[in-house]
Order: sequence, then structure tokens, then C-alpha cells
Amino acid sequence: MRILVAGASGFIGKNLLLALPPDWQVFAQYSRSATFQEFLNSKRLSKVVPLQADLTTDAGVEQVAAVSSTFDCCVFLAANGNPAISAAQPAFDLASNTLTLVKLLEALCFGKFIYFSSGAVYDGLSGAVTPSSALAPRLPYAISKLASESYLKHFRQQGRLQHSVAVRFFGAYGPHEPPRKVYSRLVRQFGMLREPKFVIRGDGRNLIDAMHVSDAVRAVLLLMERAEGEVTLDLYSGQPLSLTQLVEQTAGVFGLKADICYEGHVPEYIEFRSVDKTQGFYGFTPSVDLQTGLRDLLAHLKETGGT
Repeated sequence: MRILVAGASGFIGKNLLLALPPDWQVFAQYSRSATFQEFLNSKRLSKVVPLQADLTTDAGVEQVAAVSSTFDCCVFLAANGNPAISAAQPAFDLASNTLTLVKLLEALCFGKFIYFSSGAVYDGLSGAVTPSSALAPRLPYAISKLASESYLKHFRQQGRLQHSVAVRFFGAYGPHEPPRKVYSRLVRQFGMLREPKFVIRGDGRNLIDAMHVSDAVRAVLLLMERAEGEVTLDLYSGQPLSLTQLVEQTAGVFGLKADICYEGHVPEYIEFRSVDKTQGFYGFTPSVDLQTGLRDLLAHLKETGGT
């Protein structure tokens, strides 16, 4: 199996590389990471071939094409990793989320292409949603993700890929996530510093439905094995919490009572929850509960000095 992981230096990418079979031929594209090679060395991923290439440029895509013009599979994770900044920098967001995809599919062919879209495409909706819901997102991050899904269908029609999977991902947490992510901040605050005070941006009512990253990686492996044709599905834990509930429950896991302050507002306000059953068709059900996942993240943060 020859596989390209685009955006491999990110949170999901690192965890996926650790889980891929050692006999696969894995090419790991990344753009700007000073520590990615160190990560590969520390995890003894010597068979993974790192490709530092900027997919927003022709030269960067040519670097990948020089390795091979065809791959059995691509897991496309390259993206703007901070949806909140898309409102202030929509051009950057569009280039990161959509231009990278278009340029790669103009130049290469794939047997299967798994694109990590986002549950953010349901921006503006409330209540239960599924991939059949009518969409009209307003957040630039959500707009670019939805546009990328349409480009994926276009390139399949053009014969650039045999099977396409658009994964509307509701998020994950766990080892190797960016320190700014809410789960890492909560675990550091409550589990390491033992400090009950926590500041929530906004009113704390927006929903979060993230799964432990090990579950997310398991879902990807199942999709790589079983998904065929043209698939769009929601990937979510099925246990949505308001941000306030998440803070309170995390504090409770570590034996504290949260002292919450609210301030400001957030550009990405989530009032929807998925009821899509498609992920179950591929044999996937999230298995890591919140307490187990948080304690796993705490162990990782302690091992790595809180980063």
C-alpha cells in the first residue's frame, strides 16, 4: 500500500502515522514544522518518508508528484488548524483548506481519497443534523471546507480518484494536540496545576462533540479498508456537551469543582449535533470515554512536560 498523508505534522497526522501498518509505503507531507523530523525519529518511524512541501504552490505539488504521480490512498489533513482566525483571514483560510486540495488533485491520481472536512459545515444550523441537511454556512472556515467537498466530487468525475470520502469531523483530543486546544488547557489547569479557575470565551453554551484521537484514527483505518464509491459522513462521538459541561466534568475527573468565568464571544458558535448513522456502517463506534481519554492526555502532558 502506497499512501500519502497530507498535513502529516498536525495532531491527527502524527497519531495516524503511529497507527499505520509498518509494511506500508508511507509518504508524510508537511509544510512548516521545525520539529516533525524529530517526532519521526523519536517514534522510530524510520520507514515514513517526510516530504516538506507547500501545497498552495505549484513547486510544492511538484515535489510530491516527483515521488509518485499515483497513490493507493491519500488521507488529506492539510488545513487551517484554527477555525476562529478564518473570520479575520479568509484568504489564508481558503488557500489552506481548498487551494491545497485543488492543486494536489490537479496533479496526482489516487485510488481512494479521504478528505477531512469538518462538522463546521453545519454552521448556522441548530438541533439534529446529517449529511442530507441543507447547508448555508457563514464562517469562512466552514465555507472553504464545504467548497472542498464539492471539488472532491468534481475530481472524482474527472477520474483523478476512484473512491472519495468526505469526513465531516467533529473534532478530537489527545496526545500531540496543540497546546492552545481546550482539552489540553483544561487538563493542564485542573490535572497538573490543580487550579479550579477557568475562563470560557462566550457564554459556554456552544456544543463540543470531540472523540479521543485513538478512536478517530481507528475510524480512518476502517474507512481506508471499507469505504467505496462516493461517501460523505459525520464522524463524531455521539456524546455532545456544552463547553460549560465539558469544563465542569473535566474538573470533576480530577477531583475539583470548576470556578468558571465567562468573557467575550466566539466566532464559531455550535448549536447543532449530528445524528448521522453512516459511521456505524463501517463498523465504527467510539469506545474511549471522557474520563479515560482525559487521564490519557494528562499522562502524555506529564511525560512531555506539559506540551
